[in-house]
Amino acid sequence: MASNQNRNSGSRSSAKGINGTFLGCVVLGICILIAGLSVSGSVKKLSTAVTEKTFSDTNSFNAPSALEYTEVKYLDETEAAAYLRITEDEFLNLIKNEEITEYVKTSTGYAVSVEVLDSWFDNAAYQNLLKASETSE
Repeated sequence: MASNQNRNSGSRSSAKGINGTFLGCVVLGICILIAGLSVSGSVKKLSTAVTEKTFSDTNSFNAPSALEYTEVKYLDETEAAAYLRITEDEFLNLIKNEEITEYVKTSTGYAVSVEVLDSWFDNAAYQNLLKASETSE
């Protein structure tokens, strides 16, 4: 009879162990599910915040269009002479003779915009064509 009692008490403890293990797994699964939902909600909030921040930054920055903005480049006298393919002395003579009137006097020399040099060159080329046509007539 004692052996029967041991068997019954053994089966009861194993049944309680299985039920306890099952209940522990269910609780653990629910905890994992809640943690996953919490993390996914945080990731959604973070990605929304990053997207809003990125788009708000780009909307507040107004880049000028190509029609509104032109880069003006200034050359010193050495660069300007090289640009026109003349000597520095010839370039300085252009300024002294007031053929080039738009320039900036700096502590190291002169600075002239590329646009001014281009317009002077175009005018000089036109004048040379006029002179050539007058001499051929």
